[in-house]
Amino acid sequence: MSKEEKLVTDNLGYVITLARQYSSDILSTDDLVSEGAIGMMKAAKKYDPSRQKPFVTFAAPYIRQAIEQAISRLDSEATVRSTDESLPRGSHNNYTLLNVLEDQNAPRADAASELTLSDEMLSSMNRLDQRQHAVISRYYGVGCERQTMAEIAAAMGLKRERVRQVRDQALRKLRK
Repeated sequence: MSKEEKLVTDNLGYVITLARQYSSDILSTDDLVSEGAIGMMKAAKKYDPSRQKPFVTFAAPYIRQAIEQAISRLDSEATVRSTDESLPRGSHNNYTLLNVLEDQNAPRADAASELTLSDEMLSSMNRLDQRQHAVISRYYGVGCERQTMAEIAAAMGLKRERVRQVRDQALRKLRK
């Protein structure tokens, strides 16, 4: 067994102690220990015993960094995304997750049920102010082609975030 391997195996309990200080909805404690062990292996390669510093003191920042990077990497991958968020993330195009999810070739509901739904929706939409009515109509395609928030924002001269706020406000009003 090499000197580095001995340092890692002898001090694995310290990695477990540090890993238990972290919590993650995505990574289990075992996964955190594994990530910490990877950090400790890096520290073992760089450790110089002639400096008279205990190995665990030297390795702690490497272990913590490995654990924290794993958590942040997986947390960012697990971020919930809005269906009307531009793809790729941060771009300014009109291609959204909704475009991917929506099957344009799927058979549409028959015209009679659409008219009934539209009539019910229109009667309840009388409670909305003009801006809310326009946003909801465009977002859900009532009386017009369905539009994304980015398209609605461009047409109404608003920011996409403001369109989202107006939509949410209108939906709360409709639920009451």
